[in-house]
Amino acid sequence: MDNKFSFYLQQENGLFKGKTLAICYKADQDEIKEYGLTNENILIFIKNKAIDNFIPKKSINYFTEIKKMFHKKDIFLRLQCECLLGMYGDTHCDCEIQRLNAIKTISENEGIFIHLPQEAQGWGLHYKLQELELQVSGRNTNGEYIGIKNRDDAQRILIGNNNFDDCREYGIVTKILSKLGLAKENFILISESEKKISELQEQGLKVTKFSEYNDSSINPENISEYLVKILNATHDFDDKTIDKLSELIINRKYNGRALSTLTSIVDKIKTDKDYPLSPKLKKKMLDVYDKIVCGDEKRYIVDDSIIKLQNNFSCKVNSSVFKAIQNLYGKNVFDRISLEKLYYFESKTGNRSVRIRSSKVLNTIGKKCIFLKGQIHVEQKTFNEEKTQIFQDEISLSKLRSFFENNNYDFIKRVEMITTISERQIPGINIYIKKLPNIENRIMDIYGKKADIKKFINGLTHSLNRNVFNDIVSNSDYEDENFTNYNLRFADLDTAVKEEMAIYDLLLDKGDE
Repeated sequence: MDNKFSFYLQQENGLFKGKTLAICYKADQDEIKEYGLTNENILIFIKNKAIDNFIPKKSINYFTEIKKMFHKKDIFLRLQCECLLGMYGDTHCDCEIQRLNAIKTISENEGIFIHLPQEAQGWGLHYKLQELELQVSGRNTNGEYIGIKNRDDAQRILIGNNNFDDCREYGIVTKILSKLGLAKENFILISESEKKISELQEQGLKVTKFSEYNDSSINPENISEYLVKILNATHDFDDKTIDKLSELIINRKYNGRALSTLTSIVDKIKTDKDYPLSPKLKKKMLDVYDKIVCGDEKRYIVDDSIIKLQNNFSCKVNSSVFKAIQNLYGKNVFDRISLEKLYYFESKTGNRSVRIRSSKVLNTIGKKCIFLKGQIHVEQKTFNEEKTQIFQDEISLSKLRSFFENNNYDFIKRVEMITTISERQIPGINIYIKKLPNIENRIMDIYGKKADIKKFINGLTHSLNRNVFNDIVSNSDYEDENFTNYNLRFADLDTAVKEEMAIYDLLLDKGDE
């Protein structure tokens, strides 16, 4: 008997429902390196009715029995790459749901389940936690926040690979199945991975895809795991799966790493003529992106009479955004810089909320600005419960103070920010670039019609480096009414103002004063 194999006949297995043959294949060091294994033990479960007839105390040649039980039969096969975090409850992926679904299919149809120790595409568990910390929380190995990354960008940071490297190889599966006497049988692979199917076929196995494989486990937490498979063109998802992905994205049920991955897909579609996605899938991804690139259209009612319909694009940007905008639209594109304080109030009945912005103008471009340097203006916005309709009015400071004494409203929070503003300087849009306490980089708000916002965004991304953006998709979490649940105040307001004023001074063309 091959000493690389050990066998254990389970008299009862709760997952596979009854007698199950467990096998461990012990890989040597050459195999570990060649096949991207993260440890030497490959666990295999075999489910077959013939196992029920094994007599516990009778001598058994397992190799002979396995060959007989599957002779000239279609064998359901699952290759499950290890995901220990998923097995222990992490919802960042759907590996555990896939594992359980595959076990159910094999227990009902007879077949083989192979657990491959190829954690994190062969990079290991230690690496996996570092990668996920970047994907989910945006922190590097030193605990510093550098922004949420998708899987490929995380590997670029951690290892330095310009192109994502999947260390896994599946030739070890062919070797194991050959030693079990099954290499000539027909296999039905429970997977949507084209890489697994093609590699096993290249190794000489007769493998077809399980036609009834249907993964219904997509949710906002694990959607990025599906998108990254589209990004790298490793899986062939059916229309139902693609429609589910699209539905979640269009309804904005995704997380930061999903957004990052989606924008990478769009970039690749637009720039790589050899990108191996089907024309149908390319169009689908571009259509989905187009629907979410701007925030939802909202109805603004100004002074109880003027009605405006406009979108609000909100995202994080880095400091180079000032130069990028100036390069496209010329000097003096920012008409003023203001110290702003936002006060949030909630009606006690919960059917509406009020946000009051007190804005003190710190500096202006001069005659082109409609406000005076040093002027304070106060604006009130009242939101309906769904935040789709906004009543907007200019009010006095005394009206602001009265809200603190209004028994119908609760004071929720106050947020300070220093905002560099471009109003009426770029056709169709107004831009607000905000520096906030304890928020990395800056947040940019753009108000206007969707077509005008998209034209502005495309101008920045096509003419300049897209890296000024955290993501080129509007994120409602960064909108004024949503981005924080607590008070934000500058620890050293004077220094913060001085820093932002220095930047604004560089943006001014003094000849226009």
